Amino acid sequence: MRRMIAICALALSFGATLPASEFDWLVREFSRQSGAEQTHIPLFGLVRFTVAVAHPAGTSELRLALFEHASLEPRKFAELTDSVVGGRWKPIIRVRSRDREATNIYAQQDGKELRLLVTTLDGHEATFVQIRVKPEQLMKFIDDHGGRMRKAM
Repeated sequence: MRRMIAICALALSFGATLPASEFDWLVREFSRQSGAEQTHIPLFGLVRFTVAVAHPAGTSELRLALFEHASLEPRKFAELTDSVVGGRWKPIIRVRSRDREATNIYAQQDGKELRLLVTTLDGHEATFVQIRVKPEQLMKFIDDHGGRMRKAM
């Protein structure tokens, strides 16, 4: 019994020292620099679990952070996201406007999967989304549902 408790304690101590993901660092750093608190989304843990189990459209991971009442300039927002995500993430889309809007989309190859990170600042609101997706399954989903999507528009 003592051995089991010692193993659990050791595992927990190693887990506490592991570095957080880039997403977690980005969310924390944005909160620190903008002065905004992350908005709680009720039942989002259930959504993340469902995505992890069901893999809709090839998606196996979903992370989301929302902020309201943030105070950060678009240029500073872009610098923050670039510095936190580092060289492993490749920027694929960057959009800026003069009226406090900025959107960055980054991609990272992860074996046969693709990780996408979308960061958006719109006035005093910010959104961070990260997904892990299998590109072949996503394209099949788009092909299968593309006609219905076009009709809805």
